[in-house]
Order: sequence, then C-alpha cells, then structure tokens
Amino acid sequence: MSRTARGAQQEIPNEGMTIVRTGPADIDADATVRHYDQLSERARRVVADAANGSEPSVRAPDLSPGDVVRFTDYYVVR
Repeated sequence: MSRTARGAQQEIPNEGMTIVRTGPADIDADATVRHYDQLSERARRVVADAANGSEPSVRAPDLSPGDVVRFTDYYVVR
C-alpha cells in the first residue's frame, strides 16, 4: 500500500523525520490518514509543534514515514 503524499508545501525537520504540510488533493487515495486525536500525547505535540513552526520535538514512536495526519491541515511524515 502506498502511503505517500505528493506536492509538499512546507517541510519541518523532526530529528530523523520530516513533517510535511500537504494538501488533500496531494494525498494518494490509498494512503492511511490518522486524525490528530488518534495519536499519542507525544505524537500530538510533535504534530502541533510542526504545524505552528515551533522547534520540532524528537521522534514519536507512533509516527512513521508515510503516515498522514489530519490536524489544522494535512501533514505527511517523511
């Protein structure tokens, strides 16, 4: 299964991973999209920090490259 997003708009480094804001039209139809409230507390902090441009956190164990998260926008983890 493909879990990628095309056309990244903003990249935010995340110690080994990058959280990339993307548009809904750029998410593959077969990608798994997780909602923000489905994440662990640590993963929610990582996504929130990336979304507001704060210093990114360390890795979150429940986020992997290819994950798509719906928060204020859509974000893909690379």
